Amino acid sequence: MTLLFVIWLLQDFAQLLLMGICIVPDVFLLTALFMALLPGVSGERQTGLVWAAFAGGLLWDLRWTNVPGLSAAIGGGVIGLACFLWYKTPAQGRTAGTFTAFAALTHLLYSVIHFFFWTMPSGPAVRQLAVQQLMAVPVIAAFSWLFWKVSSGNG
Repeated sequence: MTLLFVIWLLQDFAQLLLMGICIVPDVFLLTALFMALLPGVSGERQTGLVWAAFAGGLLWDLRWTNVPGLSAAIGGGVIGLACFLWYKTPAQGRTAGTFTAFAALTHLLYSVIHFFFWTMPSGPAVRQLAVQQLMAVPVIAAFSWLFWKVSSGNG
């Protein structure tokens, strides 16, 4: 959980640096997802990671939005949903490609829900969302590569 807290702090710092330019990708959420979907992770550990995502969202709400709870609920909910769907996927299908799809859809779902709750729909807001999704592509690719290395025993 210390790693998640450090990632949260780094994401917060990056958001501070890029404020007014773009919205940073949610690396904290993707890290929690990566840790939850690794092979051999127990159900208790996944539950802890869902709560960690909730706590990270709560901190984010207190730091950036002043309405505590919504980002927390969205973050915990999408991680919980991803874990549920991951274990409904047959074991042979839990590959790095599937992880990439889960990570991309989790980030997109989280961002779109955030967009509709916190942003007035407008052209610049849609561009911010698109830039955030484009900036998330290398992060998702890096996590997918890590997942492939760990799950294939190459790491």
